[in-house]
Amino acid sequence: MKKDIRIQVADASGNITIFVLDHCTRDQYQHIATRLLAMEELGGEQVAFVTGENSMEMCGLEFCGNASRSFALMLAKKQHLEGTAKIQIQVSGCNEVLGVDVDPANNYTRIKMPLPVSVERLADTGIGFLEHACLVDLDGIMHVVVTDVAASEANFVLAKDYINDKYAPPAMGVMFYDTEKNFLTPVVYVADVDTTYFEGSCGTGSTAVAAAFTTEEKSGTFQFELVQPAGTIIATIEKAHGEIKNIYIQGPIVLHDELVVSIEL
Repeated sequence: MKKDIRIQVADASGNITIFVLDHCTRDQYQHIATRLLAMEELGGEQVAFVTGENSMEMCGLEFCGNASRSFALMLAKKQHLEGTAKIQIQVSGCNEVLGVDVDPANNYTRIKMPLPVSVERLADTGIGFLEHACLVDLDGIMHVVVTDVAASEANFVLAKDYINDKYAPPAMGVMFYDTEKNFLTPVVYVADVDTTYFEGSCGTGSTAVAAAFTTEEKSGTFQFELVQPAGTIIATIEKAHGEIKNIYIQGPIVLHDELVVSIEL
């Protein structure tokens, strides 16, 4: 049986989310997401489901910063807001309501990200490039930040298997940062849908990099302009007395017109 569903595609600094606008039950998420991600013309890297007036869930119930700020801009456009505004949203993988600063006229957003649950150095992994790598737990997703390591599928699989075996997070990523080129290659795996993507950009990954790069800092505001395969994300971190107080990511978003697609259920 085929079903028509309304969708909207959002491109956040090259990280493309397909939003399903019609109500779907969770047991349908994986099937629908698989079908949508297979539509090459949409170019999607991940799928999100709108669940309420200001709430949405990622397919794997993970947290996604780029999808969250895209969703906030969608709401601002829907409400025909003028000037800058703060949009409150509730998203999967995060227990708190998030505030997103939006500028609908310029399609620009800045989101306050959830603070890391922990930031730690790995040790005794048995995997050379993971020794002393930084593991950042953002609750809904874990990221390993490594520097000057080839962003290969083989290296990603080694890290993924280690993290999944030890922590079993709903989603995980490896942030391959090239210090000479100031270039970040984000690779993300979502367990529930068993998908791996070399992403155009990654919001939570950018957050993790900012946290990892400031582990030795005690106080101050630190900003990182992280160039990624399909776009740039600016990550800002505020610390006091050795503790992270706030993390923000910001950047432009392109919202495409709503579409109706027919998929086999």
